[in-house]
Amino acid sequence: MSTPKEERTKPLRSDALRNRLRILESAEEVFADRGLDASVDDIALAVGVGVGTIYRHFGSKAGLINSIFEHRIGTIIEIVTERSSRPTAWEGLCEVMRFFVDAQSQNRAVSEMIYERADTTGRHLRERVEPLLADLVEKAKAEGSLREDFTATDVPVLTHSVSDVARLQPGRGRDLARRHLELLLKGLGPTPDPHLVPSPLPDDEFVDWLRTRRPDAAPSASPR
Repeated sequence: MSTPKEERTKPLRSDALRNRLRILESAEEVFADRGLDASVDDIALAVGVGVGTIYRHFGSKAGLINSIFEHRIGTIIEIVTERSSRPTAWEGLCEVMRFFVDAQSQNRAVSEMIYERADTTGRHLRERVEPLLADLVEKAKAEGSLREDFTATDVPVLTHSVSDVARLQPGRGRDLARRHLELLLKGLGPTPDPHLVPSPLPDDEFVDWLRTRRPDAAPSASPR
């Protein structure tokens, strides 16, 4: 049986949870628009709370970003899992790739969190997301709708390349990114192709590839 003290603290816990979620939602909006350089003051102003409230919930700006990142990974897992139940695996895979492109095209923070935190991101994506993508990819191949040389690792690499169009072309960039994705999807079918396609990015090189996507990363050497 709950004591009077316990009953008094339950609403506080509920309020604290609501405040935490409200801060996370507002922080995601601020970071989406301004990138991860946005300050805690900016977020506090958007939420309508004091800076101290944010620090009490998350400890630091890094702690806040970590919480948003974990929420994002959870969203990705939910999306891939839900899309895997589509009538065909091909339909599900196309929707997943559209989600990836839209998320990176419309939200600066998503790309910055993924590519500036390459080591952490790579581990989480490989351990928690890649197995789901691999299962979806193999099902699409089994139903005869996806070319045999496509792999799960191709999904983040291709969608990053396409969403980069939005970053480089302000204004029309999002529409162009979606256009290029749809054209790309048309080429992923099992139609015989006389031109050999190079091997996909090996799994054990995925984190290294993520590191090269950081804005401050040195350009890789051109092949001779």
